[in-house]
Amino acid sequence: MMTAQPLTEDHRPPSRLTLFWRWSLGLVLLIALLLVVINILLSLLLPPLLEERTLEDLTRQAILASPTYQELLQNPAASASDINHLARHLSARTALRITIINRDGAVIGESDKPPASLASIQNHLQRPEIQQALRGGTGHATRRSTTVDVDLLYAAVRVDDPSGTTPLGYVRVALPLDQIDHMIHRVQRAIAIASTVVGLLALAPLFYLTRRITKPIDEMRRMAMAVAGGDFRRQAPRDLDGEIGDLSDALNAMSHQLSARIGELDAERAELAATLSNMVEGVLVVDAGGTIRMANRPLMEQFRVNTEIIGHTVIESFRSSKLQDLVEQTLAHDTTMTGELTFPHDPSRVFEVNAARLRQAHATIGGAVLVFHDITRIRQLENIRKDFVANVSHELRTPLSIIKGYIETLLEDHDVDEETVREFHLKIQKHSRRLEALIGDLLTISTLESPDRKLELAAISLPQAVDNALEELAPQAQQKEIQMTAAIPAGLSAVRADSARLHQVLVNLLDNGIKYSAPQGEVRVTAVETNDAIEVCVADKGPGIAANDLERIFERFYRVDKARSRALGGTGLGLSIVKHIVQAQGGRVWAESQPDQGSRFFFTLRKAPNVRDPV
Repeated sequence: MMTAQPLTEDHRPPSRLTLFWRWSLGLVLLIALLLVVINILLSLLLPPLLEERTLEDLTRQAILASPTYQELLQNPAASASDINHLARHLSARTALRITIINRDGAVIGESDKPPASLASIQNHLQRPEIQQALRGGTGHATRRSTTVDVDLLYAAVRVDDPSGTTPLGYVRVALPLDQIDHMIHRVQRAIAIASTVVGLLALAPLFYLTRRITKPIDEMRRMAMAVAGGDFRRQAPRDLDGEIGDLSDALNAMSHQLSARIGELDAERAELAATLSNMVEGVLVVDAGGTIRMANRPLMEQFRVNTEIIGHTVIESFRSSKLQDLVEQTLAHDTTMTGELTFPHDPSRVFEVNAARLRQAHATIGGAVLVFHDITRIRQLENIRKDFVANVSHELRTPLSIIKGYIETLLEDHDVDEETVREFHLKIQKHSRRLEALIGDLLTISTLESPDRKLELAAISLPQAVDNALEELAPQAQQKEIQMTAAIPAGLSAVRADSARLHQVLVNLLDNGIKYSAPQGEVRVTAVETNDAIEVCVADKGPGIAANDLERIFERFYRVDKARSRALGGTGLGLSIVKHIVQAQGGRVWAESQPDQGSRFFFTLRKAPNVRDPV
């Protein structure tokens, strides 16, 4: 599965600016934009304002000069030279162009012209500023002067007689527009310089305030990146004021809660992983699309797969259409589904698969979980039980049917002679003993398989046990002229075993050797000592056992030659009893044989500690 990589500074694009520089440059650009906007607004608003203020100043200058010229205009003795001289005098003091016009519009005083040239100046009565002054007392205009050939701003004031009813003339004051433009440029330059100085002086406190604001934010960003990468040791700055302080405290609290929650999830995940790994059953989890998301270790061992199946579909990983159908039905229906399946990798194994649908939030389908129970042994035991019941029924039915037949004959036929009756009684006795032996062997197996079985283990002399078994079966061997011998080494370690059960093992193996050996044959018992056990062998010169039968001869009721076995009085349980007894005492049992070469039956017994037979 893929895991998230920790976020670090190296993951940021090289060209990306930090928050501090973005804020700083943004504020610098904002201040620069504001200063530019201010300069543009001043450039648009200042000229009309300065022109208006200049016009007001010119009008006041003309009004202030009008009383002086009122006296001259009223005095018939005043000459044009005196008026012109006064105009030039006032112009020199105010740096303004002053023009004196009589009531008829003739120029009688001009600060920029000598007296001799006044006669050549055009009549000014129709000039806009004179017409406004004539009608309203004051007037103004902006135009190019034909007299001095310069763009001027004019302000004219009407001069009336003392009664204020009769105009005596006009005083006109003018200022070249280039002076106004020069003044505007000076003001604009001063504003630009002031704006630049203010902007530069604002940089230091701007950077300081920006750093003060962005530093804790950057630390919180680093803390958030560390938390996103799984490092919960880093903390956001504390003791901050305002909303940033609240954000910092919230991040720290969130980190603590997230760390605790992830710790709980990790513990739960580890517990779940340990539980799933230690389960006997295989567990498989698929998503809503049928793709494998998780498989525990037992499942991988059962099906000999690895983690490469993660991300693949069920049909791709297990090659089982029935399992795929089970997954699809589980995802389609909100019920637990169960199926008994076999798989191509090992058809002999049987699995019971229980599948249930998983649900996520808002009732969406999250996938399905499947649990694989290996019921191969259960099915084998069921088959063994069925075979056992069938075999027991058959083994019991045969002698019972024979006994029943003889008894019914004796009861129904009263003319049977005594010799036949005796023969019938012997047959009944034979099959009764066979039933008795069969039931005894069944009880023995039941006792050995019981969890409450008790074995009286003790140190036993193996030669003595072999001699006892040979002595018990000597009459039976003599009837078939079979020689029974034992070759047990002197000084052999004693074995740890149950004396009665060991005697039963030896008797069963020797009895089989006698039954299946030809007359005048031989049955031989040998023993060798290994590191921790005594290995015993019972060999005969019988017909031998085929290889395919050799693997099953220790099963219940299994007979190589069933007819011969029944004829010899066997129950089919002798070797099974041998296996149970030997395994219950911690040993193992096996056989070696070839057809027509006789058979050898081996079993091992544990040594009794520090006990040996006398030499």
